[in-house]
Amino acid sequence: VEISFEAEEFVLLAFRTVKRSHKDAEALQMLDMILDNATAGLINLNLNQRQRVRHAGATQMQLNDHGVQYLYGIPKDGQTLEEVEQLLLEQLEIIKRGKIEDWLIPAIINDFKKNEKAALESNVSRVSLMRRAWLGYQSWDDALEYITRMERITKKDVVRVARKHFQGDYVAGFRRDASHSPMVVEKPPITPVEIDPTRQSAFAVEVLARPVEPIEPVFVDPQKDFQMIGDENGVTVYHAPNPINDIFTFSIAVEFGSHQDNMIAPAVQLLEKSGTERFSAEDLQKEWYKLGTNFGIGAGNNQTTITLSGLDENFEASLALLMEVLRTPATPPETLEELKRIILVQRADAKKQAESISSALIQFNRYGEDSYFLRMLPDAAIMELTVEQLHGLTRKLLDYKHTVSYTGSLSMDRVLALLRQYNPVDAPLADPPPYRYLKARRPDQTEVYLFDKEMAQSHIRIEFGGVEYDEALVPAIELFNDYFGVGMAAVVFQELREARGLAYVAGARYLTGYRAGDENLMIGVIQTQTDKTLEAADAFIALLDRMPVSPERFAAAREAIINQYRTGKIGFRGILDAVQAWKRLEAPIDPRAQRYAAVRNSDLATLVGFFEEHIAGKPKLISLVGEKARIDLDALAHIGPVREVGLDDIFVK
Repeated sequence: VEISFEAEEFVLLAFRTVKRSHKDAEALQMLDMILDNATAGLINLNLNQRQRVRHAGATQMQLNDHGVQYLYGIPKDGQTLEEVEQLLLEQLEIIKRGKIEDWLIPAIINDFKKNEKAALESNVSRVSLMRRAWLGYQSWDDALEYITRMERITKKDVVRVARKHFQGDYVAGFRRDASHSPMVVEKPPITPVEIDPTRQSAFAVEVLARPVEPIEPVFVDPQKDFQMIGDENGVTVYHAPNPINDIFTFSIAVEFGSHQDNMIAPAVQLLEKSGTERFSAEDLQKEWYKLGTNFGIGAGNNQTTITLSGLDENFEASLALLMEVLRTPATPPETLEELKRIILVQRADAKKQAESISSALIQFNRYGEDSYFLRMLPDAAIMELTVEQLHGLTRKLLDYKHTVSYTGSLSMDRVLALLRQYNPVDAPLADPPPYRYLKARRPDQTEVYLFDKEMAQSHIRIEFGGVEYDEALVPAIELFNDYFGVGMAAVVFQELREARGLAYVAGARYLTGYRAGDENLMIGVIQTQTDKTLEAADAFIALLDRMPVSPERFAAAREAIINQYRTGKIGFRGILDAVQAWKRLEAPIDPRAQRYAAVRNSDLATLVGFFEEHIAGKPKLISLVGEKARIDLDALAHIGPVREVGLDDIFVK
């Protein structure tokens, strides 16, 4: 099966397997994890870690009637889809030949056990487990025996099902990077629907009339829910106990990101492909998987975060290995050279895809030359990078003051002792470079930035900058968001999609700043048929300037937020992230208590007052990706001056 689409090329292989109640079901699930467990599967090591493709993976699905095993891959520059297909099939052949290392299946079982423990922390996951058993006609006892059955799976079982179910009869889907001619479908007329927010079905009336004992909200207690210790050298440690199981989460956050040095993004990418002086890159991934520990590192605009999660019995070994990775990374120069080529191909493909073009256009419209897509290293600079440069950048991260967060069953004293042992800090650390605040452009009138791209939809983003973060505004912002833009009951979705049929996607949100001093940002999103672009944009702008006011809709939004506070207790896993977010905002701990009281005391005037002061009549930044030949540009200019931009304006060269 082949399709053409101007984007990165992609191959998908699909093999029919067995239904979920089949005797081979568990062995096939084990086979899937041997192929791809995100760390040390055959595809992870042989294809992704060695950069033999841009990316590849596998996933399986077992339903009541049939099952399917998928293998997928994205080619490198100059690599054909057929070559990727063969590389994927080679991984299946390795299994058929029984070339599975003895440690791998026991490690996968431990991974299953850890993931099951983690999932049972969540009410949603608990209900999902029950729902899956019920939908699959599975007894509850049988559902609870899943891990036990997996523990019985042997290498011989996996080889047997590989030979039985993967004999060459599969479907191969190729997406080729080429233009396509979509089918033309005559547009049917759509009759506008009158929206009555007070109308309820008989079932809804019955459910809402049932007596319910109100749940009282629970807020974070600094005296018992977490500890925080800072030392004079610049390391701040947060600790939260895990009362349920023996799984830890650990992170180190350094306020150093792409705003401070735009080499950090490729440096992080290289570290993920690197080994250490003691381990090759492949052996390092195996070591993480044997420990049952997930390692990650990511760089944002102003912060780089290093994360670990796993079993507390292996926390010390995991911390030691993390410090080895950060202090003594090692990789051959050819790994970086291949990574450079992959980065450049990814950039080239991004310039073909509507989603990435839209993101770049929005950033350019909002920030101009400060756009993230223009602050990236230029292509020529990427090609000049060296292993020493990039590893030097990640090696020095912990030379800056940083924040450590641990949630688990170990005590604060034990965590501190291990940190002192494996990351001793004997002198004051350096202050990180200053945080960089970005402000959205504030034109005197609404402006439209247009990117011309042949496509069936138009992607429209409407934005404007707001005031700096103010804790006192948060309750009104929550009311506005729920009433106006977030969810299927909000004004935007109801008016633009449900009533008028103007949108595939429609929503809006007033975003608060990330930290004290950051500005808030109003954003609206709508994706519509190209011939409806003007009608959709005009209708959205009208809602932003003249919001429909409904006491009944406000009452529903207010009650929804109150119920969110009552039922939205922050779980032990989320406490430290929440506390640090409040600290960045210079808000009290826990600010939700005051917000809850303010929402309960609010009325319709609270919502209308916020709207009139912070939303209505503001000049807007409109970013539009669509086919200009099908848009009336003269009519578009009535919204505001139109500037057509190209790839060279919004992407770094």
